[in-house]
Amino acid sequence: MQIEFKNISHSVKSRVIFSDINAHVNSGECLVVSGRSGCGKTLFFSIASDIIRPDGGEVLIDGCNVHQMNAQKYADFRKDLGVVFQLSGLISNLTLEENFLLPLNRHCKELDKKEKYNRINALAEEFALRQYLPQRTEMLSSGQASLAGLARALLLKPRAVIWDAPMTEIDEQWSHYVLKLLLKLKDQGTTLVLCSNRKEVISNLADEQLELNELFCLSEC
Repeated sequence: MQIEFKNISHSVKSRVIFSDINAHVNSGECLVVSGRSGCGKTLFFSIASDIIRPDGGEVLIDGCNVHQMNAQKYADFRKDLGVVFQLSGLISNLTLEENFLLPLNRHCKELDKKEKYNRINALAEEFALRQYLPQRTEMLSSGQASLAGLARALLLKPRAVIWDAPMTEIDEQWSHYVLKLLLKLKDQGTTLVLCSNRKEVISNLADEQLELNELFCLSEC
């Protein structure tokens, strides 16, 4: 999936956060969005994942403006996009298994029940979460919840993954594993947009880096 941010501008309560930001990432590449606290990394994440629509500019997916897609094309875009929130975004009054079923039931109606559970069990096993599937997600530690958020995003085998503050709550052992997994996803052609200041994320994964500061400049790594 090719993603382009073209002349993105946005204000919050009359305060200009972004002004004419431009960035581009090709399939199998990683864009890391960095900057000091409060510069707008989470806002950029929300715009990139179409949670918030910018005041100005375009988000282009394979050359098509997200905001001009018809219903079917937009549904395909949502299915192809894995979104990982900083605080996992899991629904606390549902079990982990129910959280995993939500995107599968919405976007993969062609899969039968056995196929859905096979996919859930495989990813839960990979992230050492299988024993927690029957439990409500409020019982998970913050690190486990972060891993569960990543696993949920990967259930649909997305063409792109957008992650706000990757590895923030994940311990060192799992951070190494997740880095290797993200590198593997890149090798398989998955596009990554990661909002992070972590050195290991930038040095290991970034093909391009967008630094949000007073210059709003895009620099190649």
